[in-house]
Parts: sequence; C-alpha cells; structure tokens
Amino acid sequence: MEKRKIAAVLAAATLAATVSACGNDKDNGNASPSASAGASSGSSASASATATATATASASAKPAKDKTPVSFWYLWGGAEGENVEKLIAEFNASQDLYEVKGLSVPDVQKVVVGISSGDGPDITDNFSNNTASYAEKGMLEPLDEYIKKDNYDLSDFVPAALEGGKYDGKQYALPINVNFNLLFYNKKLFADAGIAEPPKTADELLADAIKLTKVNADKTIDTLGFPDFPLIYYTTGMSMAFGGSFISDDGKTLTPDNPGTVEAIKLMQDYRNQFGVGNVVKFNAAAKYMDATDPMFLGKQAMRIDGPWFGNTVKNVLKKDLDYGVAPLPGPAGHPELAGGGEVSSSTFFIPSNAKNKDGAWAFMSWLMSKEGMTKFNSMFANLPARTSVYDDPALQSIPDFKAFADAAKSPNLKAFPVFSGQTEYGKLINDEFELAVGGKQTAEEAVKHMKDKSAGLLK
Repeated sequence: MEKRKIAAVLAAATLAATVSACGNDKDNGNASPSASAGASSGSSASASATATATATASASAKPAKDKTPVSFWYLWGGAEGENVEKLIAEFNASQDLYEVKGLSVPDVQKVVVGISSGDGPDITDNFSNNTASYAEKGMLEPLDEYIKKDNYDLSDFVPAALEGGKYDGKQYALPINVNFNLLFYNKKLFADAGIAEPPKTADELLADAIKLTKVNADKTIDTLGFPDFPLIYYTTGMSMAFGGSFISDDGKTLTPDNPGTVEAIKLMQDYRNQFGVGNVVKFNAAAKYMDATDPMFLGKQAMRIDGPWFGNTVKNVLKKDLDYGVAPLPGPAGHPELAGGGEVSSSTFFIPSNAKNKDGAWAFMSWLMSKEGMTKFNSMFANLPARTSVYDDPALQSIPDFKAFADAAKSPNLKAFPVFSGQTEYGKLINDEFELAVGGKQTAEEAVKHMKDKSAGLLK
C-alpha cells in the first residue's frame, strides 16, 4: 500500500493534467493518492506480469450461467493483486446474479483513459484525494440512491474517511481502509540517549531529535534524529497535528496560512539549522524508503512518521529485527485538547458514471464494504479498516501495530485534506512552498503567504 501512496504523490501533477484533458461524458470526455492521492503502483515487472496473467485468465474464464458480468479494474499488482482476485472469487461464489471479472491495471492514467473512451470498468479503486476532481468532471456515479435503497449502514465508518468520498453533498466513493501516520521510534536509540518515552509536544520533539542526532567528523549526518525523512509524510499531517486546518469551518475559504503550518515549518527549520540544511538534505537524498537499506532499518534514523504499512513491511516483508515503538504525532505545547491530530486519507472504490453494469458494481462494492468483506480485505493487506466496529475482530489482531492505529483512529482530531476539484493542485503548492522554506529559501511566514496567494481562486 505504501508504494501506491508514494507513486500517487509523485504522479499527482501528471494525473491532474490527464483528468482535465479527458473532461467528462457530457462533453465527449470523462474522468488518489493519497500519497493515498492519484494512485499507481508503477509499471514494475511484477505488476505488469500480474496484469497480463489476470487479463489472460479473465479472457479465458467463462462466467457462471446466467450471471451478469461486472468489470473490475484495480490498481494493485503482484501479491496484493492476487489477494484481490481471492476476494473476487469469494464474491462470485457467494451469489448467483453477478460474475466479477478482475483486471490488474496498476496505472491510474490508463484507468482514466479507459473510462473516457467508454471501454472502462464498472467499478475501480483510487485514493480519496481524487474524488472531487473526478466528480466535477462527471466521471463518478453518485452512490446515495444505492445506499438509500439498500438502507446501507455507514454509521461506523471513520467520519474523516467517509468525507473523503464526498463532493458537493453527495457520496461518490466509499473508503475500504484508513490511512494516517503515527510516530515510529527506535527504542534502542532512545534508551542510549537517555530518553524514556516518545515526545508528546513540538518542543519535546525538537529537544529529543537534537539528542538523538549523531554527526560524523565532517559534520555530515550519521544518525538522523528528526523525522525529516521521508519529507512527504511530514508536511500537511504535522500541520494538522499542530491544530492546523487547510479550509475554514464553513468550507468557503482555503487557509494554508494557519498557525499549525507555520509551527510545522519552523520546527523542521530549527532542526535543520542546528545541523545544517545541506547535511540533512544530503542524508535524505541518499536514503532509500522501505528497502533493506532504509536508514530506519539500519539504526540510522531515530524517528519516522509513517503509516500502518510500516510494521507489516518491517516484520513480514523484509523480516527485519527492529525494536521500535509507536506513538501519536506530537501536538502543540499547552494544548492537550489537540492531542491525536493528523491527516486521514483512504483507498476508495467508485463506480464510473458511464459504467455498463452499475447495479452489479454496487452489489460487489457493498459486499466488499460490509463488515465481513472489509475485515477480510484489510487482514490480507495489513491495513486499518474504515469501519471502527470491526477493530476487535480476531482476524485483524495479528497485523503489526494494529492496536496502536485502531486506538488512534478514534481521535476526533484526525482531519481529511479539503475535498474540492482543485485539491491536487492545492496539495502540490503547499508541499512545494513548504519544501522551499525548510530548504532555507524562505521564511515560514513567506511560505504560508505564498500558499495563500497561489491558492486564491482554486476553491470555486
């Protein structure tokens, strides 16, 4: 899941252009993330192989007699794609009306093009940060009537995750999981530095990070004390953890110049200035995320801001022996009421507005989003379900760090990034100005002013 999220952020600008070019089916066109977010797991050999194998299997398989076919394109590949196929097979065996045919298409732009040509799927997945732009282009089918007709219960969904699938008062997508970040820390490095517990406030975070940092004779960073890498997981999430919000309560004004964003920038600036901006940037440039040489796995990074996939990758994928702890993101000093804050996104499923079998697509989606279906999906993917009512299910308890994330998901201070048609562009300009500031190119105040000025007019 983390690869989909990283690729989603890297592809955001390209995806926005593709969607704009496609338009919608009202004007002869059509249609994460994140991080979770356009969503793509890239064009790796394993993903391509899965796509080819799945396509061949789907083409040769004969649906059960009298069952109506439902086309499902999904962005997962490799082992994750195989898990999706297991769920598809279970749904097909559970009822006599529909036969879902899965196809791994781990490239979000191909999905968009497929839908715009009229040859796309009946149901597909993406990240919540694409909901608004897709809905405005007319590519998404509203789900409200299906939900109402079936009296489908959404009361136990994490509110911020459910909001990520809404646009202009309508529900266009449903979340299968919840993605947000917590603070991971190396227990041995903390003990060696004489630090008994993880930081709870911004001030404690900076003080601990300075103690935990080790430098070489030439002043370059040997061990990174601050959760500076990967930078992508710090920006908006830490702003929200410090009480910031990127839109006004009435939803009419974008507010990137909130105090939380200023504090998040200044905190990273203070750390980088202590050890040299160039030295930290050099360390980050050499670091590789989530492979055997990741600095966190080598004991060269004391703290990491990351998501629920972290522990599964460490323990079950890379099988690393890393003694780490998990804690909420630090909040602003003197404001205990803001504890447990952060940014929520999710992987979502939607039905294209020009789908040929919308009823079948909803039948599969509602099955997958049920308590049982969601539990099975997330136990396979080692993710946190979007329904809090399943958090005590025994099948989920073996997921690394599940309890820590399940407890944190109940915090009322988790927020979703604003959902509107320009949210991809908004997120990018925030990240760009943030990076300029922590790179020593501008002050925090200048950064948020530029964010405010450049986002003017985005919210229509």
